[in-house]
Amino acid sequence: MYQKPKGTRDLFGQELRRLEAMNAAARDFFGRNGYEEMRTPSFEFAALFDRSIGSTTDIVEHEIYQFEVNKKVYALRPEGTASVLRAFIENKITLPARFFYICSMYRRERPQKGRYREFEQIGIELLGESKPFFDAEIIDQGKRYLDLIGARDYMIELNSIGCPDCRDKYREKLKEVLQPYLGDLCDDCRRRFERNFLRIFDCKKETCQGVYNKVPKITDNLCADCAEHYAKVKEYLGKFSIQYTENKKLVRGLDYYTRTVFEFKHCGLGAQDTIIAGGRYDLLMRELGGPDTPCTGWAMGPERLLITMPEDLPVLDKKETFFIAGMGERYVTDIIALRGQIQDHGHICLVGDPGEAIKTQVRKADKSGATYTVIYGEDEEKNGYYTVKNMQSGEQRKIPMNEFSSFIRQTKGS
Repeated sequence: MYQKPKGTRDLFGQELRRLEAMNAAARDFFGRNGYEEMRTPSFEFAALFDRSIGSTTDIVEHEIYQFEVNKKVYALRPEGTASVLRAFIENKITLPARFFYICSMYRRERPQKGRYREFEQIGIELLGESKPFFDAEIIDQGKRYLDLIGARDYMIELNSIGCPDCRDKYREKLKEVLQPYLGDLCDDCRRRFERNFLRIFDCKKETCQGVYNKVPKITDNLCADCAEHYAKVKEYLGKFSIQYTENKKLVRGLDYYTRTVFEFKHCGLGAQDTIIAGGRYDLLMRELGGPDTPCTGWAMGPERLLITMPEDLPVLDKKETFFIAGMGERYVTDIIALRGQIQDHGHICLVGDPGEAIKTQVRKADKSGATYTVIYGEDEEKNGYYTVKNMQSGEQRKIPMNEFSSFIRQTKGS
């Protein structure tokens, strides 16, 4: 009798319906937030993942599925970010760009509850935005999606791993501090320190963690620019009303991360408790041969999350596109509330960086294909209206705040 390979599964009936409901909710929700779906091949040239994930990571060293055809080495896709960036470069897509993907990944790892060798990932990638506002916003996207589908009992952990300059100086400092403890560390940690030193903090062994609790953390050794970026991320998370815990040993397992890293964890999943993981990767696009481009994103494992989920999952409808251009950081709270109001009416809504010039934000609104740009600043706040520009006709009008819901309902698509 034929049987399915180890680490795979057959999906049908209620389990498949639940997974597809989650995917449908993701397509509508991230579409509503201006992300466009992308599908990349399920296999790529293996060198792509060596270059992006890192040749010394567990994924590339032990977990990747490779095969050779006509002296060319291919790999089944183990994660989504590298493929999205390869597609961005190859297809000459303009910036800024927002993509989401829902597709199968493949890793030759030990199967566990909610963890398979062929598994699905939902991921989002925001390309071309460097400001800390967008680090916070992309975390907010993950939280709101989880809240939408009814996820409960999760927490968010946050850290910064700085830039290459921070890490070079920190590595020398750490090497000196760890020297007396090398005999207490496991073989994997000693190997990792020589090849990819931050990953020693991923070790689960109690003896190693006991050592790492005593050593200085990279978060406390950031350069001035990285420290300022991290402080602003935390400030914006407060404005988004997002609760989080700082975990100074959080580093993530892929080489391409810089500065902000984060994980969403669920208390009901045991040791394998991460349901969303991501961060900023400003150097990866250039590493893959593209332009020097700041990027941030995350991926989630819906199969693992479904273990904790209710039976029924909601699905949303997608309608018009709005872009909110705020004239100053002090309006972030009002902008977030306005975004919620627009999306509650079933429309797509993007938010510009309120720290940027209004002309820059309006140009981005035009590039995004938005139907309307909603401008909010000092005059609007003082006089109780929103300035709304129709991006197709160029018409601009002032709509009183107490009439704005009525305006949204009357727009095409409501």
